Amino acid sequence: MGPLARPVSLLINNGSSYTSYETTAHVTKYQESDLVPGGSIQLGDLKLIILSENLQAFGITKMGLKDRINIGGFTYAIIHWDAYTRKVGDVYVAVEVTVRGGGAAAVASVSVYRITDSGDNRITSNGDYRIVKEAV
Repeated sequence: MGPLARPVSLLINNGSSYTSYETTAHVTKYQESDLVPGGSIQLGDLKLIILSENLQAFGITKMGLKDRINIGGFTYAIIHWDAYTRKVGDVYVAVEVTVRGGGAAAVASVSVYRITDSGDNRITSNGDYRIVKEAV
């Protein structure tokens, strides 16, 4: 995959926890010139290109909003899954995945949840407080 290939962990949400699959992906940052006004991509998002053969080996056909990708010890949320850009005829060569985040290396489990006047506060299992502005 070249010099930009990095080891990544695909974290598939199975309802109560995550199943991890180790593979490699071509990882780049979106540039300001890639942004479209009103589009879903934000500055700081990452683009991953994952070979279809790697996904097929794990039986993964698509990752959704509840799944995560771990890159270099940081966990990212799936924003967009594109299996069509890198398709030749009927053959899927690779998928492009847009991810956002880069928080803690482990997906935090929520131990306490309470609503306060400043928004939704969650206390994670390691004691961090986070303001939640969108569904996780």
